[in-house]
Amino acid sequence: MKKQTRAEIDQKKIIKAREIIDAEFYKPITLEYLSRRVGMSPKKLAAEFPKIYYQSIQKYLTTARALTGMQLLLETNLHIYEIAWETGYDVTRPFSIMFKKVTGRAPSIWRKLQQSNPPGTVPYILLNR
Repeated sequence: MKKQTRAEIDQKKIIKAREIIDAEFYKPITLEYLSRRVGMSPKKLAAEFPKIYYQSIQKYLTTARALTGMQLLLETNLHIYEIAWETGYDVTRPFSIMFKKVTGRAPSIWRKLQQSNPPGTVPYILLNR
C-alpha cells in the first residue's frame, strides 16, 4: 500500500475543515477551533485552504451563512432575527450587514424582490460583490 505524502495528508485535513464549516456554520467557528479539530496549525490551515477552495476560510464561512440565509428567506416565513439565529448570528445587525455585502440588498428587501418574481424564476443572487 502506498504511503501518503505530507501534501495528501494536509489536503485531507483541509477538506475536513470545509466539512466542519458546512456542518457547523451556525456555530461560532474560529481558525483556532478548526485547526484544533483537523490537527493542523492555524497559520498553515489559513494559507492552504484558499489553494483548494479559492477563498479564505472566513469568506467560505460567510458564503455558507449567506446561502443558508437566502434559502430561509425564500422558503420560510421566518423573521429576519430568526434567520440570523439560524445562520450563526446572535443579533440581526451583523447578519444584515453580511447579507447586504454579499447580495447588495438588505435581507427584507431581497426577500420582497424575490417574492415579486414570477413563479419558477431563479432567485437573483449576487455573490462576491
